[in-house]
Order: sequence, then C-alpha cells, then structure tokens
Amino acid sequence: MDATQSATLSSSRLNLWVLAALSLVFGLALPLSMAPFNAWPLIWLSLAGFFWLSHRAATGRQAFWLGWVYGAGMFGLGVSWVYGSMRTVATPVPLSLALTALFCGALAFLPAIQAWLYHRFLRTAPWALGLGAPALWVVFEWLRSWLFTGLPWLLAGYSHTDTGLGQLSALVSVYGIGAVLAFGAAQITRLMVFRNRAIAGVAIASIASALAIGAGIAIPATEWSEETASIRVAAVQSNVEQSEKWLSRNVRPTLDFYGRQARTLSEPDLVVWPEAALTVRPQRIQTYLEELDQLAASRDQGVITGIITTEDDRYYNALLGYGTASGEYRKQHLVPFGEYLPFDRYLRGLIAFFNIPMSTLSPAPTPQTPMPWSFRGETRELAPVICYEAAYPGLVRELATTSDLLIMVSNDAWFGDSLAPHQHLQITRMRAIENSRAIVRATQTGISALIGANGDVLERSEQFEVAVVQGDVSLRDGLTPYQRWGSTWWIVLPLGALGVLIWLGRRP
Repeated sequence: MDATQSATLSSSRLNLWVLAALSLVFGLALPLSMAPFNAWPLIWLSLAGFFWLSHRAATGRQAFWLGWVYGAGMFGLGVSWVYGSMRTVATPVPLSLALTALFCGALAFLPAIQAWLYHRFLRTAPWALGLGAPALWVVFEWLRSWLFTGLPWLLAGYSHTDTGLGQLSALVSVYGIGAVLAFGAAQITRLMVFRNRAIAGVAIASIASALAIGAGIAIPATEWSEETASIRVAAVQSNVEQSEKWLSRNVRPTLDFYGRQARTLSEPDLVVWPEAALTVRPQRIQTYLEELDQLAASRDQGVITGIITTEDDRYYNALLGYGTASGEYRKQHLVPFGEYLPFDRYLRGLIAFFNIPMSTLSPAPTPQTPMPWSFRGETRELAPVICYEAAYPGLVRELATTSDLLIMVSNDAWFGDSLAPHQHLQITRMRAIENSRAIVRATQTGISALIGANGDVLERSEQFEVAVVQGDVSLRDGLTPYQRWGSTWWIVLPLGALGVLIWLGRRP
C-alpha cells in the first residue's frame, strides 16, 4: 500500500468516526425532544439526521453501523430507566448495567436494519429521500409497536403532545403525527443533499407543517366530542417504595392508609386508587371490601382500585369497582420480565431479577370491556387502562370508543427517579387527545394527574410524596376520526409507497 492509499484509508476511517459521532448525537436528540426535556424542535434534527446518514453511507454495512449507533443513542438515553427497574429489586450494579446495555443494544438493531434496507433497496429510487425514507420510518415505528410483544415507546409523534400538531392525533393517531414529522424532516434532508433542487419541496413541506399546526390549534381534540357532564374526581397516590410494597408486614398499613382515604374523601363522585393498590387477594379481605362498597354506595360514590385477582389458579392484574362503580377489568397486555417471565422454566431462579413479585401473572383470557358506573341514575362507561397498556393506541381506542371517561392506573415506582414516569405521563396525554376523553391517572409514587380531553394536565402530583389529586373533569360523548377509522391506513399507505419506489428503482 503506497502513501496515497494509506492516507485515503485513514481519511475514510476518520470520516466514519465523525459520521458515527453525528449519528449518536442525532439518536440522543430524539428522546430529548420528549418529556421531561420537551425540546420538541429536536425531533426534526433527529429524523433529518438519520435520513441523511442512511443516504450518505458509502455501503450497506456502513449504513447498518451508523443506524445501530443512532439506535444506541436513542434507546440508551430514552429507555435508560430499565436500569432503575433492575436496581429496584437489588440487582447488582454491574449486572444491571450489563443487562440494560444488552437491551438497548438489541433495540438499536431496528434502526440499523432500517438504514440498511434504505441503502440496499431505496437509495437509488426516485423520491428515495423525499418519500421512501419517511415511509420506512413509519413502518418501523409500527413494527416496533408489536414485534416481540412491542415497545411502542419513543414514537416520534409524542414530541408534539404540547403543540398544535399534536391535536391532530385525534384524526391520525400518534403514528400519523410521526408520519407528518418524518415527511417534513425528509424534505430538510433533501435540502442538505440536493441543495437548490430541493428548495421547492422544503417550501411545500414548511407550508404544510404550518397549516397542520394551525389546523390543530383551530380544531383541538375536544371539537370531536361533546361534554355531557362535569364530575368531581380524586386520584390517590400512596408513595410506597417498590421494595416495600409486597412485604407481609406492610399489608395492614396499606389497608389502613386506603381505609383512611376512603373515609376522608367524601365529596368526589369517583375515586381511583393505583395499580395493585391493595396487596392481598380479594378473598382474604372480603369484610374490608364490603365495608368499602357500602361506604361508597352511601355517598353515591364510585371507587376503583387495583388488586390482584385469581381464577382457576391464574393470577390477574385487575381493577375492581365498588360503590356506584362495578365490574372487573383484567390487564390484557402484560410487561415481559415484569409481570410474566418468557422462557420461565429456564430463567426463573437464574438471577434475583427474574424472581420479582407479580412475575407470574396471566393476561386476560378474553377481550375486556369498559367498567359500568352509575352517575345520577344513569349508567356511564369507564375505560380502564393498567400501566403499560397506555402505550398501545389501538388497545386504548377499543376501550374508549364506547366510554365516557378513561381511568389509568400505574405503578411507576419500578422506575424510580428516571425518565420513565415523565414519558409515561406524556404517552397517557396522547391517548386523551386521540380519543378526546379526559383521564384520571392514579399512580403509586407519581406522577398522578387529571388530564383534559385535549391532553392538558389539569392537576398533578409531585413524585415521591403522599398525595390526593382532586378536581373536575368532563364526561364526553362522540367519536374522533381516529376512533372511527383507526390507524391502519397509516401503515398501508407507507407500505404501498415503499413497494412502488422499490419497483421504480429496479426498472431498467
């Protein structure tokens, strides 16, 4: 190898490391655009940068590598809360770090494959950057939402929960907002690559984005539904550490705490306790629950609590209604490794993390329906959502379509003082916008909140304190376009566009 070739190779390696550093920055920018940072303009930088790197890569292998680095930054920051959940059950620090890195590194293969597919099949096709790259992004967000039970976290659309554009999720869901953002970012990328030849496309995308934001401001989610009543609600936050929650010595203090809350909160029409608020099965506290039912009924009050129920030797993460509320809702979408253990016979007992409480739960055996609640002599429907289920737009949509109000309970104590509780609240707010329904959100350690039908936080608690969040929310009737038509077309259209572009790219 002569001096010229050696210098060229060194320069190429240097350029690759520069591109890798940029890829890491672009990946970090995505979670920074969301809660709790809320630097929403960074989503444009993140997506445009990812598309540019996918197009700029010299080979498919390089595209794959740069995509993986992007994913490592995105998930390394965005789901860093996995480390906290492991430390909650005293998993040793080195093992917690190793397993978190393994999890984030595995997730990073999704953007790696996405970048490789773009470089391999789309890069030379007409409108590869302007249409192909954003279409592929939407498809992969959808893929990530169900593959291996799904991780619909860090979807691009969540970055705009607080902008006018976010209100349009009532029409197109969070996936549609992501599609709009990806298309706009792709036009920025075209300007970076083609310069003057892309000015027209960028101008059109800018005008379209401005019109979309303006439309969201002019037509908020509440325009698609009608308030039928205003009710007084309360969300109770117990602030019990996860490491203490399931200890037998804390059963009586827990029952006493919620008993005091039940006696004190006489004014609300509806009171919501967190996920698994009561840590013993209903059969063991029948007298306690009967007294709760009688007390609430005497006040024309509904009380909904999280609890573990059993049937046929199976355990369910459930909600039960008392007083003017009734029925049972069983969680349908469980958290792997948190509520059930994949490959149970091989992993249980291997390390302490795989022996955590509640890791032997079963999903509801049948599709669940809203919980009935009697209000002023009329039966209303409450759409219950337990913890991680809030991240699945389709699941919430099915429950909310026939409901007047959304009830969301969670136990974010698992994640400590991390990004997760803030991200989870933002995700919940997007469900309110999509369905134009208010939400009562009760969590164990925060953040508990009352959320309006346009996603506004009406009242909220701080984290890591005992709190009761009280206020007025509206019962609503009516369907948003998203509730009527779903979001399937936001998958079909990108898939169709990709098929056409690949066909055009292969034409002689």
